[in-house]
Amino acid sequence: MNNGKLLTGLDAGHINTKAVIMRGREILGYSTVPTACDVAAAAQTALNDALRSAGISGGELAGIVTTGIFRDIVKTPALNVTATVPEYVADAKGAFFLNNNSRTVIDIGGNVHKAMSYDQNGDLLDVIQNDKCADGLGIFYTSMAKLLGVSEEELSQLALKSTRNVSVAIQCALSAESEAIDLMCQGVDAADVADAVTRFMVERVAAMSTCMPLTKEIVVAGGLARSQAVINHLQHLIKQEVSVVSLPEYVGAIGAVVSYGGGR
Repeated sequence: MNNGKLLTGLDAGHINTKAVIMRGREILGYSTVPTACDVAAAAQTALNDALRSAGISGGELAGIVTTGIFRDIVKTPALNVTATVPEYVADAKGAFFLNNNSRTVIDIGGNVHKAMSYDQNGDLLDVIQNDKCADGLGIFYTSMAKLLGVSEEELSQLALKSTRNVSVAIQCALSAESEAIDLMCQGVDAADVADAVTRFMVERVAAMSTCMPLTKEIVVAGGLARSQAVINHLQHLIKQEVSVVSLPEYVGAIGAVVSYGGGR
């Protein structure tokens, strides 16, 4: 049991590294930094930024728990990691912590998307992850936003204004990006291109998710959960309602703390 001790969760992902500071069920601070090519440095920066946002010093921490694809790489003497948690377990625990009515979480990440089901205690029951051909969908989404000269948030808003159904239904993100550029060169409205890009990405997420039973209540995590256009397409494709957890980018980091006995 946590007993009110300060714990940090570090989620070291392909694209971003996230840190949260928690005392019991209270989230005191959090931060996200690009992982880039130095995972340990990114983890240290994320930790320092989260500590500043929480207004506490590193010496007050009772432990650091890591998760994510690079969770073992951040186990350096400088960070003094207490424990590691598999990302699937952390995602399930984090989603359940943020919504204890939920039983499935769909996590749309920068490089990997996955779906997990869990029981009434947040314990993992089943998991499915995208195949290699659907890697990097979040990166693709970011690239397309830059191509259209908008932020990711603005891309979502633009997609919601679409009035025409156009398609970039290609097998991989690289080919889809090429086709999206072709559409723009043909004078297709930017809103319609934005919607096509969003739908292409969500179709891959939905196809993966429906390979396992989607037990209600379904929540969505990951940075792209903040896109209303993404959520609209996802609900239509899986034919079920979903909700977005608070702090969707930090589900894994929160779940790492909870898995270690925090959040009580």
